[in-house]
Amino acid sequence: MKWSLDVCTEDIEQLIDLGYLVVFDISVTMESRSPLMSHRRELRFLTRSIEHYRLTLGMRRLDLTWLQIAQLILPPDKKALAGVEIDAVLSCDPNHRLNLIRAGELEPPRGRRKFRNTPWSRGRNCGANVTRESLEEFLRRRKL
Repeated sequence: MKWSLDVCTEDIEQLIDLGYLVVFDISVTMESRSPLMSHRRELRFLTRSIEHYRLTLGMRRLDLTWLQIAQLILPPDKKALAGVEIDAVLSCDPNHRLNLIRAGELEPPRGRRKFRNTPWSRGRNCGANVTRESLEEFLRRRKL
């Protein structure tokens, strides 16, 4: 990210704080984490905000509503997203997606499997689906 904008880390933090870049922290929060431990952030930048910053040379903020941001990120007209779609949206690996589900950050659809305690598993054709509402709420909460 630093190389694409030709700025240092502190400047990127400032651009995020000033609202020039749209960024999401997709890290897994853990209740058992000590407050003395550092929180490693997993930042994902909205590509449109980087392009806008470069085109305007940082002269204007990118003013997008949440609905416009969601339309850029999420596939349209789907109530549940497959695991590979979630991995693409969050730009993460399947283990991170499963950790977000285990932490209660993302919610699988109800009633997917009748006789199992968990509505997801690992392996071929067993990827964890997630409701669109829970993914939207997660991204809304995690927008910096």
